[in-house]
Amino acid sequence: MSQSRYDSAAGRHISKIDTLWPPLREAQTGESEEARRLAQQLILDRYRPAVYRYLRACLDAEGADEVLQEFQLRFVQGGFRNADPEKGRFRDLLKAALYHLIVDYHKKRQRLLPQVSPDAPEPAAACESTLDSDRQFLAQWRQALLSKAWEALAEEERKTGRLMHTVLHYRAANPELRSAQMATDLSARLGETVSDKWVRKWLHKARAKFAEFLLAEVAASLRDPSIEAIEQELIDLELYQYCKSALDARRGEA
Repeated sequence: MSQSRYDSAAGRHISKIDTLWPPLREAQTGESEEARRLAQQLILDRYRPAVYRYLRACLDAEGADEVLQEFQLRFVQGGFRNADPEKGRFRDLLKAALYHLIVDYHKKRQRLLPQVSPDAPEPAAACESTLDSDRQFLAQWRQALLSKAWEALAEEERKTGRLMHTVLHYRAANPELRSAQMATDLSARLGETVSDKWVRKWLHKARAKFAEFLLAEVAASLRDPSIEAIEQELIDLELYQYCKSALDARRGEA
């Protein structure tokens, strides 16, 4: 599988985008070393930020760096070779792998500690609780999906020249501004006069395109990207409000 196939995915129609599972299998069992390397890089680049933020929520900086390196090493050495889409969502697989690595890290640190009094305080747990760990990971996963959608929107702007990322990002940073004030501010930034009507038009287009990209990212992580499964995942991740219209459009195409 070529790099160009991966790079072109974001520009494809939402209903045609590949799930994450084909490149994951390619990363572990690809026919050539080059194919495996490209697929591994795709997966790691895609989720490294979310993985690291989750690890930092559970560990100090030194521990997070060590576990991240161990995770990446195991991944490229085939640690996900037995990954099976029938076993659930990719984020569940990833979360389980990281949880075990964190537990292993704490066990190793415990073995290295000198003997202490039985009355000494317990070492910090990987996370405060399983529930807290789940919340931490879900928050980082959600942020990773949003970040990828923003990146895709920025790339769309670079390719087409349509200022959807510029307009929507400015709106997100300044949610209190009305269209008229946004038009004034953006006119100064862009060096050309734009109207409040222009702002409303491109905000509408940008929100729709952002929702498409976000929906694609969510669908890519599911073994069964059916409308029902995507809808439930969006609800679980508290992203449904961003994607309702895009999801309704996809439902109409089914």
